[in-house]
Amino acid sequence: MVGAGLTGLVAAYRLANAGWQVTVFERYPEAGGLVATFDAGGERLECFYHHLFTTDTDYVALAQELGLGGEIEWLPSRMGIYSGRRLWDFGTPVSLLKFAPLPWVDKFRFGLSTLLLNRTADFTKFEQVTAREWILKHAGRRVYDTVWGPLLHQKFAEKADDVAMVWLWGKLFLRGRSRSVTGLGERLGYMRGSFGRLVDALAQKLRESGARFELATPVKRITPFDGGLEVQTRNGPARFPKVLFTAAPSELLRAAGEHLPQDYRTRVGSLPATAALCVVLEMSRSFSPYYWLNIADQEFPFGGLIEHTNYIPRERYGGRYLLYISKYLFQEHGLWSAHNDEVWATYRPYLQRINPSFDDSWVLARHHFKAAYAQPVIPRGYRSTIPPFETPVPGLYHACMAQIYPEDRGQNYAIRTGNRAAATLLEGAPSD
Repeated sequence: MVGAGLTGLVAAYRLANAGWQVTVFERYPEAGGLVATFDAGGERLECFYHHLFTTDTDYVALAQELGLGGEIEWLPSRMGIYSGRRLWDFGTPVSLLKFAPLPWVDKFRFGLSTLLLNRTADFTKFEQVTAREWILKHAGRRVYDTVWGPLLHQKFAEKADDVAMVWLWGKLFLRGRSRSVTGLGERLGYMRGSFGRLVDALAQKLRESGARFELATPVKRITPFDGGLEVQTRNGPARFPKVLFTAAPSELLRAAGEHLPQDYRTRVGSLPATAALCVVLEMSRSFSPYYWLNIADQEFPFGGLIEHTNYIPRERYGGRYLLYISKYLFQEHGLWSAHNDEVWATYRPYLQRINPSFDDSWVLARHHFKAAYAQPVIPRGYRSTIPPFETPVPGLYHACMAQIYPEDRGQNYAIRTGNRAAATLLEGAPSD
């Protein structure tokens, strides 16, 4: 197993339960991938923000299997949007009525188009049209320019106009189902003590089964030999009959590309994805009244503010207020390689635009995290480009975020992918 994110850990757990001898290689010192944690005010917190929807049944089922189902809390949250140089409530019919940046006719078109998406279960209707084209046709130019255009740009940067409507459908359709399940408005799920507890439980189960972890051990090369695959790391070569690679497509090509046919390399190499920067502030004061604040302004250097302690009580974090500053970008962007202090200097004046009272004295601690592979870009016709779990190299399998479709990436679908990948190895069934 290459990669100890949720997909890799779940697949390893299923294979170990089936009696396989498993070795897990991970380039970082700890398991978890995008669910890695750090200490914030004496409590564990995810480096990258996370929550569950009520529709995330794969996650809930695994948590129950591991004895953690009762540790998930389902709590209300509040969403806002920064538009027209001020904050607005957002995400409910009432908030839409009060959203002054849109005239009444556009509020009606916005609501009607959202209702249409929530009631359309057939995602194939949205595969061959871009989000921009669909929104302009069904919601109008002002809705696109005021809400969806800036948000798509913040998520996908220069590729925003290429994103298929199926991606946005997935966001709205699944979220609509999440709200309807409870009948009490939206509830989001969070695990007491952080989602790192599920990662820990998987790792513990694997160790109990005899699985071996090679942490802080990047895989340099994967080479076929008669009867299996040789995995080369700084500790030397190790041979296995099968290898499941769960890191990014670019990493697969780096490690095994010379043994993959050109058409497959082209297919996998054409799966673009954005990276992510996440700055986490520990503060003495609250920044805004919202858990999730979308930034609908393309001038801003970040796309979202997630105030975790407007969702989870700050008393769990030593009384500190916790704020994530989210930025998706491609690695060519200057902020990706910028020093942490330079990133902060770029962000700070924009935080003050949102909350003029904000001051550096509020910040008790600042943490910077980066993920090179964070959000696949979904263009029109994406389904035909998704690679199967099996690669052309016998015994080599690949499972990653690029295969999550039509849903968007997240913990729930990482677990689902891990389950399916393990089943493919166990049964030898085709995965596409």
